[in-house]
Amino acid sequence: MRTFPRKRCKWKGILKFQDTHRPCVVEDISVGGCRVAVNTKDLKQREKVTIEIESRKLRFHGEVRWARLDEAGIEFLYMD
Repeated sequence: MRTFPRKRCKWKGILKFQDTHRPCVVEDISVGGCRVAVNTKDLKQREKVTIEIESRKLRFHGEVRWARLDEAGIEFLYMD
């Protein structure tokens, strides 16, 4: 059971980690985190990431909680 309810969305963005920038789509979002569709190659659990959603003028900083197939769950740490 989730702490915060999730809202479905389809926001295109960029997921950044280490020196890597990958296109992603935020599939759903809540106060505590989001699920993104992204190429998960080299993306590991507990990896620190930044997700930028230019169309919404948003930047989230978070940590990967899980990554499988072409999706990842991100827990938000803070946002700009």
